[in-house]
Amino acid sequence: MINGLLVMLGGGLGAVVRGWLSDYIKKKWSSSFPIATLIVNVCGSFLIGLVFSMTLHYQWFGMFIVTGFLGGLTTFSTMSYELVQMLTSKFSLLRFISYTLLQFIVGFIACYIGYTIN
Repeated sequence: MINGLLVMLGGGLGAVVRGWLSDYIKKKWSSSFPIATLIVNVCGSFLIGLVFSMTLHYQWFGMFIVTGFLGGLTTFSTMSYELVQMLTSKFSLLRFISYTLLQFIVGFIACYIGYTIN
């Protein structure tokens, strides 16, 4: 029960921070390419790797920060929606493939670097 509450609280906070960061990034760098989601997901992936490597012995902290906050911060559904938009609009197939590869490869590398730093 307590783990569920920790995930819920962390997830809510992470989603709010994601919304704020996405809006901030969009205002700073106006682009037709969905750069805000990419930046938030890569940074979140790095932090997930970093924090997960440090919280293996503290389940409650991992539930709140990794599963909750950072899970709410990063977003697979927004990325998926942006990919669908790319396929159904004027975006080229090359941009679609580039965005997909950037999300998964750079996100994985960021998570790995975060995990190995500790």
